[in-house]
Amino acid sequence: MPGYGDLELWVLLVALVGVTLLARCFFLVLPAHWQPRGALERALRAAPLAALVAITVPEILRSSLLTEGVGWGLATDARLLSALMLAATWWATRQGVVALLAGCASYLGLLAWLGR
Repeated sequence: MPGYGDLELWVLLVALVGVTLLARCFFLVLPAHWQPRGALERALRAAPLAALVAITVPEILRSSLLTEGVGWGLATDARLLSALMLAATWWATRQGVVALLAGCASYLGLLAWLGR
């Protein structure tokens, strides 16, 4: 399979940046009476975190449950334990950034403690 050339990679990169900016700024350019309200506004606020969860949870569960089996493997999987720490912190504080920082800190601490 042939690879992409430099020009093709730059065009793809610029296109991805453009699509991302358009998607992120779409609601900023709408008139005030077309802005999302209520439940849709709250759902859009939670969409980035929901996307991260949708990407990471299946991978964590797949590697924890299928490859290491139930038991000691679950207790030594830094990703699973830090994801549980993230969930517990979010539940206690309802602060997404605080929860992400707690999850990252616990992941790095567990990696150091487990010697990986």
